[in-house]
Amino acid sequence: MAYCTAADLTERMSNKELIQLTDDADAGVPNQDIISAAIAAAQDTIDGYLRGRYTVPLVSVPGIVKNMALDLTAYKLFKRRNQLSVNDARELMYKQAVSQLKDIQAGIIQLQTADKQAMPPRTLIKSNKKPSDRLFNKHRLEEF
Repeated sequence: MAYCTAADLTERMSNKELIQLTDDADAGVPNQDIISAAIAAAQDTIDGYLRGRYTVPLVSVPGIVKNMALDLTAYKLFKRRNQLSVNDARELMYKQAVSQLKDIQAGIIQLQTADKQAMPPRTLIKSNKKPSDRLFNKHRLEEF
């Protein structure tokens, strides 16, 4: 299941923008194959950040993930046409989406499953070593 759809994208971008960004054959309509490829690339980016903390692809898509997928997809379409300088807001949305993905990866933002239960954080490795276990303690190192 994709994290966003082409129909979701048309709610964020005008049809005219989609035609400008995807219509290589001058057909006058958005190229659905290019849009689908951008959506897949955005999902791959999201899965890359979430892998290891969550089972990917996500079965139920939280709203925050859908919004990030839409921002990443729009960025990829603009980048494809090298039009990012025209619309710096898209680049800012891309950077914010990546920042949110890093926060999810770090456990600062928790995603919720369909039953509204937070997914379990990954377990942390704890050390059983104490300062007294050191071979070269502070006093030993001062001898050198």
